Amino acid sequence: MKSILNILTLFLIFYSNLFAETISGRVFGLDENNQKKPLPKATIGIVGSNQGAFTDKNGYFKMELPPKAHFIVVSYVGYERDTLHVHDYEGEIEIVLTPSLKTETVNVVGEKSAVEISQSNAVKTETITTKGLHKAACCNLAESFEVSPSVDVEYSDAISGAKRIQLLGLAGNYSQLLIEKIPSLRGLGSIYGLLYVPGPWMESIQVSKGSASVTTGFESMTGQINIEYKKPENYEPTHINVYGDVMGRSELNSYHTFRLDDNLSTMLLAHINFYQNTIDENNDSFIDKPKVSMLNFQNRWKYESGGFESVTGVRALIENREGGQKGYFNDNNANYYGIKVKTHRYEAFTKNGFIFNDEPFSSLGTIVSFTHHKHESNYGKRIYNGEQNSFYTNILYQFEPLEENGLTLGTSYQYDNYIEYLDNLPISKYESIPGALLEWNFGSIHDLTILLGFRADFPNGYKTFLTPRFHLRYALDELTTIRASVGKGYRLAHIYAENVGFLASSRKFIIDEKLNPEEAWNYGINISTVLNILGTNFTVNAEYYRTDFINQVITDLDRSPDAIHFYNLDGKSYSNSFQIDLQFEPIQKLVLTTAYRLNDVKTTYNGKLEKKPLQSPHKGYFNLMYDTPDNGWNFDLTVEYNGGGRLPNTEQNPENLRLAKNFPDFTIVNAQITKRFKLLDVYFGGENLTNFIQKNPILDARNPFSNHFDSSMIWGPVVGRMFYAGIRVNFN
Repeated sequence: MKSILNILTLFLIFYSNLFAETISGRVFGLDENNQKKPLPKATIGIVGSNQGAFTDKNGYFKMELPPKAHFIVVSYVGYERDTLHVHDYEGEIEIVLTPSLKTETVNVVGEKSAVEISQSNAVKTETITTKGLHKAACCNLAESFEVSPSVDVEYSDAISGAKRIQLLGLAGNYSQLLIEKIPSLRGLGSIYGLLYVPGPWMESIQVSKGSASVTTGFESMTGQINIEYKKPENYEPTHINVYGDVMGRSELNSYHTFRLDDNLSTMLLAHINFYQNTIDENNDSFIDKPKVSMLNFQNRWKYESGGFESVTGVRALIENREGGQKGYFNDNNANYYGIKVKTHRYEAFTKNGFIFNDEPFSSLGTIVSFTHHKHESNYGKRIYNGEQNSFYTNILYQFEPLEENGLTLGTSYQYDNYIEYLDNLPISKYESIPGALLEWNFGSIHDLTILLGFRADFPNGYKTFLTPRFHLRYALDELTTIRASVGKGYRLAHIYAENVGFLASSRKFIIDEKLNPEEAWNYGINISTVLNILGTNFTVNAEYYRTDFINQVITDLDRSPDAIHFYNLDGKSYSNSFQIDLQFEPIQKLVLTTAYRLNDVKTTYNGKLEKKPLQSPHKGYFNLMYDTPDNGWNFDLTVEYNGGGRLPNTEQNPENLRLAKNFPDFTIVNAQITKRFKLLDVYFGGENLTNFIQKNPILDARNPFSNHFDSSMIWGPVVGRMFYAGIRVNFN
């Protein structure tokens, strides 16, 4: 028996050496002038193995990567250390390490995962990479979250096509949405904002849960979502993306870069979305998707010279949207129900950074942005118009008074002027909020990082917002990281813009009392690790977050089916969210991701603690992604299970118009196949392949002007099976 074991061991050693993969590359560090320099004697360790290597005087390394080994750890004194996925990379790897605490990322030139979790960041952050955005059509921001089990996307109603997100079991309004660290799509922009960000424009999406850094404001309660657009200095001169589906929707996305000299570059981005069909597959007299025509443009400039960097840009969007009964379009008859929405949105921004070479290390960053948003709409006979003008500035000064300890001081100002009309009733207000902040990043203790922040904001008409936030990160070893956080958040509710989906119903908006600012604490703990089991690496992430409201603007759908009541919280309101996800590669280039999430969300409605309506507490997620060895083909399959949940109370309706107390569970399946050529990708996919559709999504659809008409009771898909195809072309 012992001889057999010895022979088997020798065979395994021989087999491992036979199929071992050779990797090579160079390791650089950024100096005080942000220039790359080779790092000699940098340590390259192989995760799950006692093997490794050192770089030579030119920063070069070369070593064997054992089978099933997918990760290396790169470290160098005075620079951030991280765990990197390098399996099946193409060509020589270039790794750029950044000085400790001056940034929280490590840049790797090579193959990326679809979703990455930074090991070095004190705030737990998931990054949906460009590869992840290509896993599905991802025509806009709402559709991009399909590759992440953390964020839910749902329709706000069955007519307008507006979508909203949920994070940690709570509405997306409690998550701060940023575009390149600038608060965006707030107020009126939140109505259809998820549809305003074209997928092909995006470079990545960072999703952080719980309380965020105080440097970006006080509004984050359940998390923060930051979108990074593609930048002129990093991408091909010209890119074109053409998309079409069987329902008749077509899109054209394009960007072109101009490198004017070594310091100055610019990029033009364009997006056209067109859909004009009137399809009614469920025969309820309402078209399943609204007609849409959208033009979206952006021009951004990048200038960099020495210790100065500037990014400036403008955006413009024009959209027309129509939905309703088929007869509304065919007969142009006022007796039919229809909606019309016209949106004009214009933005301008500039971000500037200055790096000072004096000791201690210090830098100054400034952000200035302006937004004009005009919204004109009618929902049947109801009219809702609005205009928002916003100005935002943020100034941050960062320095390191002591080694490995960073201190950030800042000041900000947010101004929003709202002019709204609901059924010709004027509703005007403005918000003027100056603020100041301090954040300390402590990293002197080995493997321990503490991020402590505090800000004070002074809104007009309300008490001072005092926002403390605390994050702790501890690396147990090279593969295991524990994070904990606690923090407070505030927000001012905009009940009409944030609940526009209820306008597509007969419900009256009733404000029971003066509404106070919303205020909540968030607590979270997270552990992420890599386990090597039988030669296979399993990446495991487990997390728990709780949000406790001190005050919340309650949106009460239970008191009456023909009204929606708004009032301040009188009792408890909380969210408990637990999630565990697992990713592994059972065979080469086949990546499996699974996740399970439980949301326990309860709020006090009229003195009774109830589960949140129209929400699935349970969610299961499974994704399979396979690339052929030559990377010529990609296959992607996603299965989502949504558990049943509670429906709002409709017992006051006539018996034939009463809903059940709960809705059933359901499963959604999406798939995509991509063929890659040298300069061209061709993709074909299908959504909702099980063809599951919520039955009777519109209550009393045949009588849209009755007191019982309601299209906002949405808990599942309203559009059935759909196939699409597209191409991506890069011109070098």
